[in-house]
Amino acid sequence: QSAVLCIRGGKFNYQGTKRWLEDNLDHTDSSLLQDNVAFVLCLDTLGNGDTMHLHVSKPPKEGSPQFTLLKELELVSESQFPDVKFSMVHKKINLADDMLAWEHERFGIRRLPAFTLSHLASHRLAQRASIMDARSVSPSSRHGAGEPPAGPHVDVQKLSRNTKLVAEALARVIYNLTEKGAPGDLQIFTEQMQVQDEQLSAVVDWLTAQPRAAQLVDKDSSVVSTLEYHMGHYLKDVKRHYVRADKRDPEFVFYDQLKQTMNAYR
Repeated sequence: QSAVLCIRGGKFNYQGTKRWLEDNLDHTDSSLLQDNVAFVLCLDTLGNGDTMHLHVSKPPKEGSPQFTLLKELELVSESQFPDVKFSMVHKKINLADDMLAWEHERFGIRRLPAFTLSHLASHRLAQRASIMDARSVSPSSRHGAGEPPAGPHVDVQKLSRNTKLVAEALARVIYNLTEKGAPGDLQIFTEQMQVQDEQLSAVVDWLTAQPRAAQLVDKDSSVVSTLEYHMGHYLKDVKRHYVRADKRDPEFVFYDQLKQTMNAYR
């Protein structure tokens, strides 16, 4: 297995993803990437909620790996996580919009099958653009009894559950477990392979305490180093790709500093 770790630049119309695709499709033998990628799964806003939506630009055809993933997500959520309501949301890519709705649309434009998993039903919901994605606190410490914390807080228990759901569904796709007759409630990631909630909580605590805006993240960022460390622990080949915005890029407008003189008379 291998993974590419990049700051995708979500607030900048997924410039990280765009540049990675350009580097791997325009400057190399693009057929290698297109022939060996069954699908691309993008994860977005999975730290809360009891719903999970698979956002697609084109409904997957029956018999394709994409359709298999859809069915496995439905099966695992129904059999192992009945408190999660799973559904597919179809939305065509609107190239007339200045900003793409989801990250998978960057791949769809380049003819790579892709989806985005999110607990949000729409990209227009305010929670997605909020800067209040902070670590949740107990109601008794900051709020009145029963009053939820403000903003789209991160619920580690639900993040852990959603991680397990995605992992179980992907494993069933990779090993064709449904075709082999494995029951839907078969749990693959158990004992030492299961999600370690304490470790996940520690990572979330640390990440939500760091500035993660794309314009503040450089090559020496501790956020990137920490993500690379954790991914390198589980994956064989992790690489960094650095992207710097180009002034000639039509998707960006760069403004020079504006200096004004103010005179005060008495």
